[in-house]
Amino acid sequence: MFDSFDFERKGISERAADYIKQFIVEGKYKPDDKLPGEREMAGNLNVSRNTVREAYKILEAYGYITIKHGTGIFVASEEYQISKMASFFFVSTDQFKDLFAIRKILENSAVEWAVEHASVDQIEELAAVVEESKKIAREEDRHENLAGLDQKFHLALAHMSGNTVLIHVMHNLIDLLQESRLQSMQIPGRGVQSVLEHERIVQAVKNRNAQEAGECMARHLESVERSITDNMEEEMES
Repeated sequence: MFDSFDFERKGISERAADYIKQFIVEGKYKPDDKLPGEREMAGNLNVSRNTVREAYKILEAYGYITIKHGTGIFVASEEYQISKMASFFFVSTDQFKDLFAIRKILENSAVEWAVEHASVDQIEELAAVVEESKKIAREEDRHENLAGLDQKFHLALAHMSGNTVLIHVMHNLIDLLQESRLQSMQIPGRGVQSVLEHERIVQAVKNRNAQEAGECMARHLESVERSITDNMEEEMES
């Protein structure tokens, strides 16, 4: 299947993994396809079985393949690959800004695409989420409910974008931010502020104004990030 491949001694397992990964990315090996065993792949690549074994371990760690002992090695589903990729992130004070930077890029695009692709019914459903949020935003001990509605709002926008890859990635990022979202809703005034910002975003989407929608989303995420960061710093000082 493969032509002979000339590997340098340094990083040979990583190079083998990259070579196999390229075939997966190009679609020559598709999700759920069974990959050749270590001996056969070693012959294909002109490397040792140990090199292939390590390469497979690397690809498994990154979510490209799944190793089923006694059955074989299979290309992972796209959903699993994206989920595994996202799982490498963890939310800490040091990485929080990086995670929000990614979120800004994704969600600014999502809301602009939503302006282009969302149906009237989808926009009305989004507005209904905001209206429900407004009812409970000023109530005490409703932080979990408000956090859930906040999550529903952002995922709805992702789905309205029509971009399937963005939808998968957003689902994983939302999961990673679940704890910080709940904490943010416990910050005095943060819940009410988020609902008001969501309302402005919905209005821009209703007006089919992509630029305004993107700007509203950017201001919203910057405001949320600032609130959480300030709260983190206060907790560290106390």
